[in-house]
Amino acid sequence: MGFFKSTFILNAFCLFIISYLIYHTLYGNYNLQNYYISKFETKMFEDFNYRLKQSLVDVNKDIFALHYQFEDMQDEINKRKMPLPAQGEVLIKLD
Repeated sequence: MGFFKSTFILNAFCLFIISYLIYHTLYGNYNLQNYYISKFETKMFEDFNYRLKQSLVDVNKDIFALHYQFEDMQDEINKRKMPLPAQGEVLIKLD
């Protein structure tokens, strides 16, 4: 009657659970590798989406500045197009 002891049943159950988890880790559709790939793809999508939204906001500000001809905003647009200092412009470097 050694098969019906509680320790044997508990050990058999734990062994079944461990083998089930190992099998699905190696051959399952959603293993650890797929989890990390999915996590990485989600992060890349969120970064791309944020940069896209930020560039849309920048473009909208540029259109607004060009339409209403705000000189300070137009100056920022020109600096973005040509990042080198203009003739007679002084740059101050802050550390």
